[in-house]
Amino acid sequence: MPAFIDLTGKKFGRWTVLEKAQRIKGRLAYKCKCDCGNIKVVQWDHLRDGCTKSCGCLAKELITTHGLSKTPTYNTWVAMLQRCNNHNHPRYKDWGGRGIKVCDRWLKFESFFEDMGEKPTGLLIERIDNERGYYPSNCKWATRLQQQKNQRVNKKNKTGVSGVFLDKRDQKYLVQIKTNRQNHYVGKFDTIEQAAVARKQAEQIYWGKT
Repeated sequence: MPAFIDLTGKKFGRWTVLEKAQRIKGRLAYKCKCDCGNIKVVQWDHLRDGCTKSCGCLAKELITTHGLSKTPTYNTWVAMLQRCNNHNHPRYKDWGGRGIKVCDRWLKFESFFEDMGEKPTGLLIERIDNERGYYPSNCKWATRLQQQKNQRVNKKNKTGVSGVFLDKRDQKYLVQIKTNRQNHYVGKFDTIEQAAVARKQAEQIYWGKT
């Protein structure tokens, strides 16, 4: 939204736009009033994308009304914080240990819930860019298969191609692919180029990925 558009009086969730405000980090922003009476400057893209629906009162009401502290959504939030912030967590090295952080806004469950909504049955939280942290524009609810498609190359993998490993015993490239928590053996190949092609073909077969 490069040009200013007068949104005075427009509603976005519980927000009512009052007037244009100074930009936030170069992004267009508006002074808004929540239905509960709180006034805050909100980025335009957060209003547009529904990343913010209230000053936080909506999430607090939902948590109080529906007991969300005992739901899968809350458990997902706790697990996310543990992986990134708890040095004693068994998987900390794969998240916090390599610089994956939770944004300040999501250190409060109310804000996390307001941005992500209730966790859909069967879905998991996924970072769109696996090298970046947990924040609204980089996260979505996804199936386990979608997560597998988005996995980074394993740090133990020296070939640089996901699912392709050099078998030092015969100096051939072993190809495998994982789906539904199971590893599937694809085959062994003489060159990395052949192995990479086989891996792509396996992704099309198992993941439907083009």
